[in-house]
Amino acid sequence: MAVETVVFDLGGTLIEYAGEYDAWPELETPGFAAAYEVLEGNGRSLPSFAQFRDAGFAHLPRLWQAATRTAANLQVHALLGETLTGLGINSFSNGDLLAAAKAYGTAIQQQAFVIEGAVEAVTAVKAAGYKVGLVSNTMFPGEMHKADMARFGLLEQFDATVFSADVNKWKPNADPFLHVLDELEVGAETAVYIGDDPASDMVGGRAAGMRTIYFPSSHRFHKPDGVEPDGEIQNLAELLPLLASW
Repeated sequence: MAVETVVFDLGGTLIEYAGEYDAWPELETPGFAAAYEVLEGNGRSLPSFAQFRDAGFAHLPRLWQAATRTAANLQVHALLGETLTGLGINSFSNGDLLAAAKAYGTAIQQQAFVIEGAVEAVTAVKAAGYKVGLVSNTMFPGEMHKADMARFGLLEQFDATVFSADVNKWKPNADPFLHVLDELEVGAETAVYIGDDPASDMVGGRAAGMRTIYFPSSHRFHKPDGVEPDGEIQNLAELLPLLASW
């Protein structure tokens, strides 16, 4: 069946959030630094920033895995709370954590840049008559990412967006993909998902019954054994011609 719907990943596919860092969770360093400054500013005693950051790095993979296993949702303020609790600190209110989480998100936003060809590719896909959606695994509020998409000229092209922390649906489970397909009112057999992480994007898209396209923009991720996308592009200018060929 012909492709009628194109659903994009966000981070690493349309917008790069890693800044100067090559690996996760290290790329979260500016966020932890901004949160630490807010928490320290409340006049409470904290361990060194290095201890705080390293504790956050230790908790984040476990919490992320729990989210992708559907065991628990993950949001930045909860990550900060877990980090502080692990350090034996329980003196911050939920309001304190939310303020620190907002600073964390702003710091990550400040290092973001739009990936080459992203605006042109999404605009061309929409102009060609495809429905356009987005599914993003993120611990940040969707409104933060929508603000980034708007400032880079992407948001207006999308018919539906799903952010994992908002709905507690995480890739590579099929749920977030099915959620966006429901919002778009389309069947999976007419849809293709494009992303940069095969273990999340290809596995999840396929689980939902969609075709998949691998875009290795950052080369942070590699194809696990047995995971083969339906297509692969090296730059976003190749996307529309590939869709047309199907």
